[in-house]
Amino acid sequence: MRHPHNTDEIGRRRFVERLAKTALGVSITSGLKNPLFGQGSSPNAKADHCILLLMTGGMPHLDTFDPKPENSGVMGPTGVVKSSLTGEPFANNVPKLAAIADKLTVIRSMYQRTADHQQATYTMRTSYAPIPSIIHPTIGPWAQQILGKKNPSLPDSVTIGAGVAHPGAGFMPPSFSPMPVDSAERGIPNMRPHGYAWNKEAGARYEAILNRRLDLTEKLDETFRAEVPSERVSAYTQFYDETLKFLRSEDLQLFDLAREKDEQRDRYGRNPFGQGCLLAKRLVKGGVRFVEVTHGGWDTHADNFERVPTLAGIMDVAAANLIADLEAEGLLGRTLVVIATEFGRTPKINGNAGRDHHSLAFSTVLAGGGSKRGHIIGKSDASGDRLESEHHEPKHLNATIAYALGMDLNRAVTSPSGRPFTVATHKMDGNKPVTAVGPIMEVFA
Repeated sequence: MRHPHNTDEIGRRRFVERLAKTALGVSITSGLKNPLFGQGSSPNAKADHCILLLMTGGMPHLDTFDPKPENSGVMGPTGVVKSSLTGEPFANNVPKLAAIADKLTVIRSMYQRTADHQQATYTMRTSYAPIPSIIHPTIGPWAQQILGKKNPSLPDSVTIGAGVAHPGAGFMPPSFSPMPVDSAERGIPNMRPHGYAWNKEAGARYEAILNRRLDLTEKLDETFRAEVPSERVSAYTQFYDETLKFLRSEDLQLFDLAREKDEQRDRYGRNPFGQGCLLAKRLVKGGVRFVEVTHGGWDTHADNFERVPTLAGIMDVAAANLIADLEAEGLLGRTLVVIATEFGRTPKINGNAGRDHHSLAFSTVLAGGGSKRGHIIGKSDASGDRLESEHHEPKHLNATIAYALGMDLNRAVTSPSGRPFTVATHKMDGNKPVTAVGPIMEVFA
């Protein structure tokens, strides 16, 4: 057996602490209680789950969901294919999604107030512009706050490949934080006990050793707990109890892609995003409410027409198979799938055969979760440079997701600074939200 103080064991302990804090509703520093389980969504909810597929870097709308076949000057080498939506053109970089366009709603009227990556991505995830004094929550934590925790033994939301800059629960308690999965391929690391194969006999031996260590820890901590009857101290004990419960739960299997057949994993694509989409399907099927899967690399200031076919091809294969499988398994009607990006890219092709940042017109795609099938919302002009229809900002998209999940858009939550926020606030009167942003109702059938 490895020494209990070696670096691997310390890494495992830190992981367990993080897991307890973010996934189980336990903070060893806050002393907060677990949120209520199983409150359910409102009677008007369209969906039980949401999978957000976020294309970071700025996915070009002209090269994906809003091509301009009559304007060769802005299209460059990108061609078009006829979609299953009455022949509505899609770029030839997304043929599989074009083939199932009759299942999609495409919003071609997205608009951002900034063309800065960091600020725009933050706004897409939270509905709010970043400010130095506060971090705003993302949609998953908002859903847990308003609707209650969906499953007592699973995190309410999960991010896959999002990196460290994700706003997470923002000003909400750490217990609302999404569980971060760095790699769908690796799943949740450090789950297997050191020095043992993963089998029943070895597990029993490990359990006995672990229990002896926990008993010793109990005796060592007994006096301190008696002298310091604090909620924070109690939370430390609860953290171990709840974390061990999770680690022994069969729900861990949901995070293990090795349980999928090779053929299924190949269908989604043997790449981080493809495997992330497959993991997202497993998680919503198991009861996780909100999953974000990130696909980066879209900042194509140079070589746009060499890089986008690969980037879009990865997205196209994974997203199309995800939607098809959700429908085949009877999950699409209650799962809203959203393909989004922080902004688009310029119709003008620069001197490096690239496209630059463009916030004035771009596209988002939705499927399932009560959304219309085979529908186009909004319109950009003949070059894809400006919108010729009503503008829809990230706050409108997030209000639409929240509405689909059955959330009360007028429900205000007060931040530690004393300022109330809604999922997406349209207007403030001092510290009081006057009106909340409404959903894009044309999305829904």
